[in-house]
Amino acid sequence: MHLEDYNFHWRKGHTYGYEKKREIYPELWKSMENRRITVITGTRRVGKTTIIKQMINDLIVNGVPRQNILYFSFDEERPAVREVIKAYEGKLGKEILASGEKYYVFLDEIQKLKNWHEQIKYFYDAYENIKFFVSGSASLFIKEGVRESLAGRVREFHMGALSFREYLIFTDKEYMLEKTGMFEDSLKYEFSRYLKRQYIEIVDEDDGEIKDYVKSIVEKVIYIDIPQFFSVENPHLLMKIASIVASNPGMLMDYTSLARAISDGESVSRVRVSRYVHYLEESYLLKLTYNYSGSGMVSERKLKKAYLSNPSLFAIAQRAPDDGKLAEQTFSLLPKVRFFWRTPQKDEVDIIMETEEGLLPIEVKYQEEIKRADLKAISKFMKKYGSVKGIIITKNTDKTVDTEHGRIEMIPAWKVGLKGSSISDAL
Repeated sequence: MHLEDYNFHWRKGHTYGYEKKREIYPELWKSMENRRITVITGTRRVGKTTIIKQMINDLIVNGVPRQNILYFSFDEERPAVREVIKAYEGKLGKEILASGEKYYVFLDEIQKLKNWHEQIKYFYDAYENIKFFVSGSASLFIKEGVRESLAGRVREFHMGALSFREYLIFTDKEYMLEKTGMFEDSLKYEFSRYLKRQYIEIVDEDDGEIKDYVKSIVEKVIYIDIPQFFSVENPHLLMKIASIVASNPGMLMDYTSLARAISDGESVSRVRVSRYVHYLEESYLLKLTYNYSGSGMVSERKLKKAYLSNPSLFAIAQRAPDDGKLAEQTFSLLPKVRFFWRTPQKDEVDIIMETEEGLLPIEVKYQEEIKRADLKAISKFMKKYGSVKGIIITKNTDKTVDTEHGRIEMIPAWKVGLKGSSISDAL
């Protein structure tokens, strides 16, 4: 274990670069002074390691001695946390606990370390002068009892796909954010490109490059990451499920039908499909939303809709979805989106938000024209649940319609996207 190979910032004058930052960065930075362990989660390639190194840069700028910052990745090596800390103390030439100084320890890809939570818990409790940051590409709380073991000791931050604002920043088009009225046509065009380019490394790539890039991410998650945590009899079936969802973002999850679709001559049970969907969800490749019923417990037993965790993953689809489906997926993946609404008569609203003002139904209609029939489902929801406002996210239409059940606002998708990664802030 050669710690200097992981810690180039120990060298005088070294900086990791990475000037452009994700929207989540200010909140992460605020956690610096909080005693609790900062946990950063997200699928591969969303920028977890980059954001860690940005924090290291800023710690040094803010006067923290370089040698008081440790970074270690468990991607290649799997030493115990104790070994890492003791090796670090050997480099420092002193014991951390007795030094009286403040230290910052960043442990990357920690999910690859067996019983990581018990190890980190010991050092968190024993070493009050260490601020710990840990990151993981799969859910760090998969194993039963992990969350309970660390209760009160962690604050979790999840990194997802790029927001439209972030996309503009990483494509050097942030100038459009200052004068949106002047660049409306350009913003519409960029939003259509953004729908397929929500990883930092592919913001300027064509569809062919996107496909190769995305395929490599998904294959690593399915054939390497998931089998490390779960017993998977046939990882290829995981890929089939992911590919089907990629082709049909927002599809209703019928495990029996899905079992038949992926069987390929092999007998696949409904229970097995349900289990595999759970694995994809825990690895952050899949997000499920639930049919709203007014009761959370009932909702989770009812119909579910499935989306892959990044619209760019369309590239593994058997059949590429249209931009309307990618737009629905983009907004359904935003934080705090948990519910949709569908009736036995097949009236459906894409997103139901629980707000302080009441339930807010949101329908994504990324199309050239909004017709009166497009208001039908959202109006029925407003009548049933007493919502005084509804939102239709459109391609170009920007207007408000007053109905007998309340006001429906039609807002272009690019305008909603400019508000950032929180749909509640955007609307």
